[in-house]
Amino acid sequence: MARDLGDFLWLLAGGFGPWEAATSYEPDWIPRPNRDLTAIAEQFAPGRHRSAATVIELATQEFPEFDDTVMELCR
Repeated sequence: MARDLGDFLWLLAGGFGPWEAATSYEPDWIPRPNRDLTAIAEQFAPGRHRSAATVIELATQEFPEFDDTVMELCR
């Protein structure tokens, strides 16, 4: 989903939650950026603004086995 808290805050600000970041099962879903969450991201992760797509891609690159690891823990 995100590599660290700063990225996660910007993911939320962009209208994405953990479910939306981890899945692509709802093709009609449209993200709705949130001004309040954007203000929080600007306060706690200034200068780190990234699009949700970039946050997700960077996390996927850094933690390529994340989904498999979580699924193994759920069994």
